Amino acid sequence: MIPAGIRAPFLTPTPCITAALIAIGLASTAPQAYAQSAASAAAQSPSGLWLTTPYPEFSAQAGKNVSVPLNLANRGLPPQRVELGVDGLPDGWKWEIDGGGKPVTAAIAGSDGTVSLTLKLTPPTGDLGKAVNFAVSGKASTEALKLPMAMTLTKTEPAKLTLEPKLPALRGTAKSAFDFQVDIKNDGQEDSTVNLLSKAPPGFQVTFKQGYGSQELTSLPLKAGESKTLSVSVQPPDNAEAGQYPVAVAASGGGANADTKLLLDITGRPSVSLSGPQGRLSGDATAGQERTFTFTLSNSGSAPARDLKLSASPPSGWKVTFNPEKVEEIAPGGTADVGVSMTPSTQAIAGDYMVSVRANGDGASDSANFRVTVRTSTMWGVTGLGVIGASALMLAFAVTRYGRR
Repeated sequence: MIPAGIRAPFLTPTPCITAALIAIGLASTAPQAYAQSAASAAAQSPSGLWLTTPYPEFSAQAGKNVSVPLNLANRGLPPQRVELGVDGLPDGWKWEIDGGGKPVTAAIAGSDGTVSLTLKLTPPTGDLGKAVNFAVSGKASTEALKLPMAMTLTKTEPAKLTLEPKLPALRGTAKSAFDFQVDIKNDGQEDSTVNLLSKAPPGFQVTFKQGYGSQELTSLPLKAGESKTLSVSVQPPDNAEAGQYPVAVAASGGGANADTKLLLDITGRPSVSLSGPQGRLSGDATAGQERTFTFTLSNSGSAPARDLKLSASPPSGWKVTFNPEKVEEIAPGGTADVGVSMTPSTQAIAGDYMVSVRANGDGASDSANFRVTVRTSTMWGVTGLGVIGASALMLAFAVTRYGRR
């Protein structure tokens, strides 16, 4: 208490006190506001059982199995057991409801849970173009569910395959790699495993690969409407002559067939070999004297060998010439003779020497190492013997005339 005769001072709230009072007020009202918000959300959220599908109306091929996804949802209720069935299907239809991969006749939807189901139908072959109305039913302890659906039967489309090469013709030599890119498509309405076949000229090897893979194939799976790219590699034999060679490629599966034609345009390739006189790669020569050897150029390829120029790498001081220096053309299977004149160095000593002879042309070349056995000239031998004889005569004359001292 304030003593009598003393006036109590007037207190003005500070900013800190004001903020504290506001915080206390908010704290006291927050639980109430949260409770009201939760109650409002609970009041707005629907509760009950729902039987739904994303595809209530659809079409299917007559006589083919159809699968339709179903969902049984429970919102805000205790776990519910629901008996399942299908009503309104005409005679001749078959149906089944699967859950977890096996047929079921009832399902339990937990509180705020969803059960995934599948409706499987097998329609008869008739009634094409006619809409069939039916309903999937569900019966719980407290309510009955009904999902209206409609299906139209369509004609079964025949299986169909197509083969389409991106480049149907390729050109190259017998040594070239012929790799064709071929698109294969399943235009049918069913998945299929497609067998791959080929027919090529004798000696030609054909392999199938998918895209740019390395695994060779003899078949591949194709889903309905799916398209894939095949790599078809064709390897001709090394001795294939120039010309055009067709290769047939075929695919079969699911009662469907497709084929296409590929073309290899082989231009041919020359193959040149160089041999010495009578097939030998050795000969004799005399130091300082020219010796001509006949070399033979042969073309065993499948195309003409053109513009063959001759050259050599002789030892130092040697001279090598060719007649002719250039061979214009050698037909496949043909030959041409070339005169190779070699002049060993005048200072060459007796022995074996190696001369490399080369022929370089348009797309073909070959070389040969020719061994030359060099002998010195007989004139030098006679001269040497003369010098020795003259020296002996001079020595004998000196001894005879002057005697021994």
